[in-house]
Amino acid sequence: MRPEMSAFSHKKEKLRVAAYCRVSTKNPEQLESLEIQKSYFETVIRENPNWSLVKIYSDVGSALRTKNRPGYRQMILDGKKGLFDLVLVKSLSRFGRNTVETLAQIREWKQMDIGVYAEMENIDTRKVNDSALSIFLAMAQEESCSKSENIKFGIRARMRSGKTILNHTQFLGYTKGSDGVLVVVPEEAEIVRKIFDLYL
Repeated sequence: MRPEMSAFSHKKEKLRVAAYCRVSTKNPEQLESLEIQKSYFETVIRENPNWSLVKIYSDVGSALRTKNRPGYRQMILDGKKGLFDLVLVKSLSRFGRNTVETLAQIREWKQMDIGVYAEMENIDTRKVNDSALSIFLAMAQEESCSKSENIKFGIRARMRSGKTILNHTQFLGYTKGSDGVLVVVPEEAEIVRKIFDLYL
């Protein structure tokens, strides 16, 4: 659900708005999802006459370690410089999974009059007290962990059945059958065998 245009008021003539988008892997479907998120938030910001687009920050990787998220780190640095007033995110779990770290960052931004709007939860951090925010973040972290375990279970189950979720389009010698199982491509298999023979 899009935030209502009147949901944010600010003393400045135009609210300087950024967005943060993240996906967990470089899987083609997730990379496509990242582009859709970026395009969506850019449209939402540009269509609001009271908002001015600053930047769309993005990352591909786990939310657990910020060192693996250069886009996030740049956003934090830009926030300290006071370059934006509001950051839009798809959900609190996209912003960060570590409740303590995320809450500390949101608190720091609140003192600078910078807010985070989580679209799925419909939460503006400037309008929610710390106690309620802690509960929302804990719920987001638990939901994210639960999804992660479900995904891992699904991957293990596929592996046991011989099915793959690998990006087979980058493989030489294999493709994926209609049942999801890798199958040999005879013409390409000859090339693979030749490579190994030449190496030996």
